Amino acid sequence: MKNKKKSLWRWLALVVVIAALIAGGLYFYRSQTTLAQEPTETPLQTTTVRRGDLVVSATGAGTVIPASEVSLGFDSGGLLVEIPVQVGDRVQAGDVLARVDDTSARSQVKQAELNLTEAQLQLAKLLEDPSAEELASAQANLASAQATLESRLTPATSQDTVAARQSLLSAQQNLSALLAGPSAEDATSAEADLKLVEIALQTAQTDYDRVSWRPEVGQLPQAAALQEATLAYEKAKASYDTQMKGATDAEISAARANVAQAQSQLDDLLGGSSDQDVAAAQASVDQAQAQLDALLAGTSSVDLELAQISVEQAQDSLQTAQTQLENTALIAPLTGTVLTVDASVGERVGSTAFITLADLEQPLLEVYLDETDLDNVGVGYEADVVFDALPDQTFTGHVTQVDPQLTNSNGTTVMRTIVQLDADSFTKPQVLPIGLNASVDVIGGRATQALLVPVEALREISSGEYAVFVVENGEPTLHMVEVGLMDFTYAEILSGLEQGDVVTTGIVATN
Repeated sequence: MKNKKKSLWRWLALVVVIAALIAGGLYFYRSQTTLAQEPTETPLQTTTVRRGDLVVSATGAGTVIPASEVSLGFDSGGLLVEIPVQVGDRVQAGDVLARVDDTSARSQVKQAELNLTEAQLQLAKLLEDPSAEELASAQANLASAQATLESRLTPATSQDTVAARQSLLSAQQNLSALLAGPSAEDATSAEADLKLVEIALQTAQTDYDRVSWRPEVGQLPQAAALQEATLAYEKAKASYDTQMKGATDAEISAARANVAQAQSQLDDLLGGSSDQDVAAAQASVDQAQAQLDALLAGTSSVDLELAQISVEQAQDSLQTAQTQLENTALIAPLTGTVLTVDASVGERVGSTAFITLADLEQPLLEVYLDETDLDNVGVGYEADVVFDALPDQTFTGHVTQVDPQLTNSNGTTVMRTIVQLDADSFTKPQVLPIGLNASVDVIGGRATQALLVPVEALREISSGEYAVFVVENGEPTLHMVEVGLMDFTYAEILSGLEQGDVVTTGIVATN
C-alpha cells in the first residue's frame, strides 16, 4: 500500500516540473518576439566644419636619372695616344676627352693645302691679262718656228753651209777649251790682275787707318776709296776663282748640246730636208701661232670654269682633311661628369663608344605612378621627394614630363613621369648618384586653411553637385555647397558653409 502511494507522488512531481518548463519556455519566446518587433533607434552622427590644410597627391617610386647622357666614340677610330680624363671628373663642353694618333691626318691636311694653293694660282693666272713679256716671247717663238720652216722649204746655199760649218767649229772649240781648263798663260794673267787689286786694297786700307781716328772719318775720301778698293778686290777674286776652277758640269753639258745642235744643222743643210722635217717644222709653227692667238684672245669661259671647279674641289678636299684631323680629338659635347671610360692609352679603338658623359648638376627622377592617379598628375605639378638614403631630408621639385602612353611595370599599368628637382631644395652641396631610389609625392592640389568636412557629410545631388545637412535648431537642413579639393577623407568647401557649422555624417562617427 505504501509503495503505491510513493509511485503516485513521484508522477505528480514529474508532471509539475514539465509544466513549469513549458510555461517558462512560452514566456521566454513571447518576451523575445515582443522585443524583436519593437523599432531600434541609432543616434545620428555630426561633425563641425573646421579649417585646415588639404593636400591631394599621387605617390610613386622614383629613381635618379641624368638630365642628359651621351656615349661617345671616334668616327673612324685609331690608336689611342691620350685620355686626359677619368671616371668622376667634371668636364666642360669643348674639353678634350681622348685623342688618337693624328700623323696621317696632319699629312693629308698639308697635301690638301698645297693642292688648293696650286689650284688658286692657276685660276689667278687665267684671270690675269698676258704681260708684254709673255706676248713678246710668244711672238719670238712663232718667228723662230717660221724661220725654221722656211729653212726647211728653201734649199741650202753655199753661204748657209759655210756659216753652219763655222758655227760647228766655234762650238767645238768652246767645248775643247772648257774641257782643257785654264791655260798657264791665263792663270798667270789672272793671278797678276788679282795681285794688282790686292795691292790697291792694301794701299787704301793704309790711307784709311791714318785718318780713322777722326770723327768725320766716314765723310773723308779715304773711306770712299777703301770701299771702292774692297769691291774691286772682291770682284777680281771671284773672277779669279771662277777662272781657276774650270768649267762646271752644267757648262760642259751645255757646250756639248751646242756642238750637237750645230752638227745637226750642218747635216740638215748637207742632206736636205725630208718630208718629216718639213711636217715637224709646220707643227711647231702651228703650235706657236695657237699659243700667241690664245694670249691675244684671253682665257676662254670653259677654261675659267674648269679652273674654278678645281679650286672648289681642292677646298672641299681641304675641308674633309681638316674635319678628319679634328675628329682625332674626342670633344665633350656638353658640361657634365664622366661616368665610364672603357679604353686605355695604347689600345686601338674603332667607332664603338667607350666614354659615357652625363649631366648630374640638375638631377631628374623617373617616377612611375598608378594610372588611377591620372587626375592628380600634370606638367608643372609640384613634387615632394624623400630618398631612401636620405630619409631625414625632403627635396622639392616639379613634373616636367608625363609620357603620353601608359606602360606596364610588374604586371601593373602605370604612368611614367619625369620630376626635376629644384636647385634650392638642396641643403648641402651633394651629388645624387644615378639609380638612387626615392618615394615621390606628386601634389595634385593643395589648400591651406580651407573649410573642411568629412567626405561622409557630402550628398551628391547630381554629377559634380553636392549638398550637406546642416543641423539648425536641432533639425538637419539641406544646404547646397561648392566643393573644391577632395581626397578619401576630407573635402574642401568653397561656399555654402561657415566655420563652426554642424553637419551630419549619417551614422558614421568622424573626428
